[in-house]
Amino acid sequence: MGLIPDGLRRWADANGTSLADAYRRGAEKVVEILSILQAHGVGTVSVYNLSRANLSRADHELAAVYAASDHFFTSLIPAHFDPAACSVRLHGDRTALPPGYVSAAAALEDTMRGDAFRINILGAYDAADELRTAHRRAQHDGCDINEAFEIGEVDLVIRTTAEPLLSGFLPLQCQYAQLAFLTTPLNDLDRRHIDDLVADYRGFPQRRGR
Repeated sequence: MGLIPDGLRRWADANGTSLADAYRRGAEKVVEILSILQAHGVGTVSVYNLSRANLSRADHELAAVYAASDHFFTSLIPAHFDPAACSVRLHGDRTALPPGYVSAAAALEDTMRGDAFRINILGAYDAADELRTAHRRAQHDGCDINEAFEIGEVDLVIRTTAEPLLSGFLPLQCQYAQLAFLTTPLNDLDRRHIDDLVADYRGFPQRRGR
């Protein structure tokens, strides 16, 4: 599955709160959603934290994202997931991210090594970068390029805004994904919303173009 946790700036404006508070609550909500998906038997969830294009945002906006991400990496994930069952991996250009962000993610990668539930975090992610990396790996390993991608096919993508856009999120992996664009903001989602989305997906024929 894929999760695009969008709309937090609008949520902050609508609720009269700071960006820092909105993003921190958003990080907590993402962990809640991940826990629900794990309980549903989902094996892998890829979370869109930052695209490379997002890095051009104002410094105060990025500071709010980075603070929430640090909370996510250092406190939330360790408190809610078993390292023997769950793994975490950061995907993207680490050289474009702050050292503290990268070190917190790397520490989590080292401690969370299970394979029952996998969490991919996309930070400073760009699809062209991913394609170039996969191409180099395919050439080096002598394999088909489809086997060289670190993230596999995505079945369902949830975006927490109503705009029908993927915004560069794993375009090759999402070619047959079911897409859900929500009118309920991320910070207002509850278990019922996620349960309904999973049920809708499981009740929909998945023919993959066949």
